[in-house]
Amino acid sequence: YMGVPITFLDKYNPEQFEIIGLIKSNFNPGIKDFKKYNEYIEMKVIGSPTGRSGKNINRFPVLKGRKENKNYYLREKDKDVVCALYPRILIKNKKL
Repeated sequence: YMGVPITFLDKYNPEQFEIIGLIKSNFNPGIKDFKKYNEYIEMKVIGSPTGRSGKNINRFPVLKGRKENKNYYLREKDKDVVCALYPRILIKNKKL
């Protein structure tokens, strides 16, 4: 399985790939969340808090680290940093 951006649909070939679903936990009741981000706080690009908690990203794909010019999420106790991605389409190669 592979998560791809929504723009993948422009290049989608139904003979090659099968669309499994959308990676966004409230759309996939059968997919288990591996981690919750309730202890994280959202930070602006400049490093100041936005006032929002990490609960906002529990339903999105999340990557370790941060992206340039994008808000990120910080867990104070160990300085762990993550960023949220836009929802992804989950696909599977039909030839495997």
